[in-house]
Amino acid sequence: MTLHRFASLCAGSAFFLLIAGAMVTSTGSGLAVPDWPLSYGQVFPPMKGGVFFEHGHRVIAFFVALMTGILVFWVWARESHRWVRTLAAAAAAGILLQALLGGLTVLYGLPKAVSIAHACLGQTVFCLLVAIAHATSSPPDAPSRPSEGPASLGRLWIAGAAAVALLFVQLVLGASLRHTGKGLIPHLLGAVAVSAAVAWTAYEAYSSDGARPGLLRPAAVLLLLLPVQFLLGLAALTVRSHRVAALSWPTALTAAHLACGAALLAFAVLWTLNAAQRGPGRETA
Repeated sequence: MTLHRFASLCAGSAFFLLIAGAMVTSTGSGLAVPDWPLSYGQVFPPMKGGVFFEHGHRVIAFFVALMTGILVFWVWARESHRWVRTLAAAAAAGILLQALLGGLTVLYGLPKAVSIAHACLGQTVFCLLVAIAHATSSPPDAPSRPSEGPASLGRLWIAGAAAVALLFVQLVLGASLRHTGKGLIPHLLGAVAVSAAVAWTAYEAYSSDGARPGLLRPAAVLLLLLPVQFLLGLAALTVRSHRVAALSWPTALTAAHLACGAALLAFAVLWTLNAAQRGPGRETA
């Protein structure tokens, strides 16, 4: 359980890092520090104005990277299951690439494609850490026993995978809208598609034989977060032209919209993993 708790802490820290990154974009502080990896040639510059958000984001990213590195070594030392090790390796690679993209966004003056990739990769790493925390939450040798037939299991997994895919596409569209100011209509259409996918997962969770907490609880959270995300999105649209390098209602709303989207994606990942684990036991190395 200690490994699971540390993995959960890593995932929670990555979620906080996403919020910090959203604050950098929302306050327009992306170039408040013009150099990288140092800040004005210093390890810890005066934390004033946009520097507070940009350098603060870097500091949090450093600790998340350090924690992820520890987690990766821990997983490889303790976990015998190949797929869990693969998740850890992917998280490590994602953290390294994320740091590189973060540096490029600064050194090349916030190129839109790199900034969007940086935002999307951050969400990906967060989901990988969520998956690792989930994978280490139960005894590794406890086999899963399906309560439905193969067709039902396949339907459950497909519903979850569709929700994850559409939510990720929606996050890409949202990142593009935030960094380019274009693509509002596709983002709104994506919201409709995501709503349908979440409704599908909830229907499958509550209508399948032998309803289980592993599906019901994530489905309930998804249904709860979805209207909140709609309201935050509408609020963010109304204030998106108000960017100040300080904590304010406009910046907090846009950051909250991103955070809620990340939470939706994470719970969809958990739902899908729970659905997939109704099949045979995990593959071991």
